[in-house]
Amino acid sequence: MTIAPHDQTRGDSTPYIEDGLSASLSRNEVASLCMKAARGAGMSWGLAEEAGFAAAWLVQHGINGPSHLYAHLDQAQGRPWGDLCPTVSPGAWEAPAGRALCPIALGATLCDYAELPEGIKARSSLEIGKVDHPVLLIPFLAVIAASNDLLIDIVWTGGMVTLDGRSDTLMHAAHALAGQQVPITLTARSGKPQAATPGKVPKISAEIIAALNTLAMRTTVPSSESSRAGAGSTTTDND
Repeated sequence: MTIAPHDQTRGDSTPYIEDGLSASLSRNEVASLCMKAARGAGMSWGLAEEAGFAAAWLVQHGINGPSHLYAHLDQAQGRPWGDLCPTVSPGAWEAPAGRALCPIALGATLCDYAELPEGIKARSSLEIGKVDHPVLLIPFLAVIAASNDLLIDIVWTGGMVTLDGRSDTLMHAAHALAGQQVPITLTARSGKPQAATPGKVPKISAEIIAALNTLAMRTTVPSSESSRAGAGSTTTDND
């Protein structure tokens, strides 16, 4: 593997991986890269921070969060992100115009409503319209479950997983939900989930790192004659 010298114009804090090899990135590196990539794909800075959190949480628990996030960003970019955010109502949430919901926007909104009547509560169900790459929803549901002593079932046509904090259950949920775009139902019941233990950090392919870096570069401003002319101090150090 060759790691090129850090280029200050690149606008990212992760190594540039050459030779087509994979690499293990730290949680902070994943969060930073994925946040900037999400912003480059058009998300607001607030949602982009949530995207970085989700990808880093998944990596910490042995799941390839950057790969799942890039798949979602690549599919959703170019569409107004407001059209991919949920319309909230008691018992049922939908995306405007029947579009597939962004799992990052959905997860952040579920956290915001966790203490409100429209949110996830014990002994109740919440029907949600079609969700794109719902594997990215898992970190938000895990936070809600741990904070409110809930066991949460994710149900969709042909499948169901329970988020109870166990590592094997988490890996099963991630595998079952990877690449899906389906309506889901969230059903909660009282119960204390286990504290999810960190998993083996997955290798991130050079292709995914490069693709995320390409999106992240959109957050930088190209240099111009005027910016270069204004660079540096306008005073001298001579006394």
